[in-house]
Amino acid sequence: MFGLIPLETLPGWPEVADPTALETLTVLLGVPAAIALVILVLGMAPSWFRRSAD
Repeated sequence: MFGLIPLETLPGWPEVADPTALETLTVLLGVPAAIALVILVLGMAPSWFRRSAD
């Protein structure tokens, strides 16, 4: 499996910088948290707009 993923920059492509700790945390924690928040809001929204039985 490790042979399928190139671990170096391909010839002719520009060199890329290593990601900072903040960029890594944003991708690993921030993006999944944002997706979970959207799903939570979509799931709870109907109850927020439902009329009460009063």
